[in-house]
Amino acid sequence: MSTDRTQAGFLRPRLSPGTRLNGIYEIDHPIGLGGMGEIYKGHLIETGDPVAIKMMLAELSENEAAFTLFRKEASSLHRIQHDAVVRYYVFSVEPVLRRPYLAMEFVNGRLLSDIIDADGPLSFEAAQSLLRRLASGLQAAHDQGIVHRDVSPDNIMIPNNDVTRAKIIDFGIARTTQHGTVIGSGFAGKYSYVSPEQLGLFGGDVTAKSDIYSLGLVMAEVLTGKPLDMGGSQVEVIEKRRKLPGLGAIDMRFRPLLERMLQPDPARRPESMAAVAAWSFGAPIGRRAVSLRKDKVGDTARSPSAGRRWKYAAGGLILLALLSVGAGAYYLYGIPSNFPWSSPAIPPPEPPRSPQPGIPRTEQIRDYINQYDGGNCFFAAPVAISEHAAAIEGFGSSIDPFRSFDRAFSHAFGFEADIGVHEITQQQCPAISFLARLRGKNTRAPHLDIEQEDLHNGDVLKGMVDRYGAGQVALILVSDSGTVQNVSNLLRPGTDAKNFNIGMRRVNSIAGRQPQLLIAVASPSPINALAPGEPAAADQFFSRVLGEAARSGTQLSAAARYFVLEQ
Repeated sequence: MSTDRTQAGFLRPRLSPGTRLNGIYEIDHPIGLGGMGEIYKGHLIETGDPVAIKMMLAELSENEAAFTLFRKEASSLHRIQHDAVVRYYVFSVEPVLRRPYLAMEFVNGRLLSDIIDADGPLSFEAAQSLLRRLASGLQAAHDQGIVHRDVSPDNIMIPNNDVTRAKIIDFGIARTTQHGTVIGSGFAGKYSYVSPEQLGLFGGDVTAKSDIYSLGLVMAEVLTGKPLDMGGSQVEVIEKRRKLPGLGAIDMRFRPLLERMLQPDPARRPESMAAVAAWSFGAPIGRRAVSLRKDKVGDTARSPSAGRRWKYAAGGLILLALLSVGAGAYYLYGIPSNFPWSSPAIPPPEPPRSPQPGIPRTEQIRDYINQYDGGNCFFAAPVAISEHAAAIEGFGSSIDPFRSFDRAFSHAFGFEADIGVHEITQQQCPAISFLARLRGKNTRAPHLDIEQEDLHNGDVLKGMVDRYGAGQVALILVSDSGTVQNVSNLLRPGTDAKNFNIGMRRVNSIAGRQPQLLIAVASPSPINALAPGEPAAADQFFSRVLGEAARSGTQLSAAARYFVLEQ
């Protein structure tokens, strides 16, 4: 193990060449260091093929919030299949080092930012090819409901100086609308490249059009050799995004497109990245070969035409500063501004909370989340908390209680939280009630992770569970029909961290995507109700578990993961 001195002046451990990960990959040498992870060049042991390995920093390896963000990047990359996006191979936790890592395609090249710094602006032809390449790759992400939110020259790799092979990297703060509703507001990205809506302007609705704006700023830098003046203080950054930036130094052939891409109002930007990629540079100025005014065609995010307009509040560098992540970005999204809060089905918010002397604000926020009663089939748990930002994961059969929760939370603490909601079936509600009964306990939950959240009939669900020293751990699968199966026998023997492979098959002919729950339940001593047995109905199973734990005085803890099973 070698060390690396960071900018802060302290030594940070590095993996030594020859270190093996899960017996699959071997480390060759370090190639980079970021806020959350170390980047290594490695190779596949069996074939020698090169890979890039992003290893989470040791000091963050047991930080659940950091782990959640790391897993988001893996999930995003897994769903995008495009040659302009770095390919994802595997996400796992090395059982000896106890550190999560991402194995990805190794790209032998230079960052676009380094090329511009060293060589100056690109030619018109090279810029045109680069734009089409990047726009096509980002369209592939948008087609999967993923908004990159951090498009910048630092996140674009150019192999062998060939812009036609450019790769988009680092989906670490990508926003996804897959597998649930996102509620809240906030900032993510680098100040010099973020869109107006990422700062709360124009309704704060961060959609695929936000990436279009950021790509416009990147292309302006590509064409001039220096970034547009979009930085400064927080006030200056916002004010500069209320108007079209000066484009006098831009090649006249590119200017009409960039004028569209850099419109402050996202409604006036091109309809999609596909439209950007298809732009005809040969068209006379003032005319377009491709219409760019169609309302939100190809935009994967929610739109006013769908009856949902999402509101956002301006954010700042808060939550991921807590997590030591580069730009200090955090995940916060929005709720419908036209939601009928006066509906009698939605309880009014409680009065604002008075400060509690002697209790840290972060603990007050955590306690509020853990103690909030959202009714039946409602579970909300804190993922990451700071004094002015909160990321929350929720499970429920309806979104409405979470909208009420969002309003009550904002009223109580003066800011909106990020609430990611997974919608489940009514038959799965007993599992959610079980999780709600355990939240806020002074026991450490097991760590549970799965490699992907989209599976087809016959696919294998892969993942790992770490009980963090707990005496017993049971792995429970809850189908959309509410059938509970104990699959603990599929946990591979080994250290506290155990891998599993579960073959998934649909047991009914109901069409569409079927939500599934995987729950790891830890206990200091055996619970007979958690022993492997025949499949059972969720209400009976979880009632037995809670009853036996209460009688024996055993404290349980649990972690849950959501995925969908498709045909």
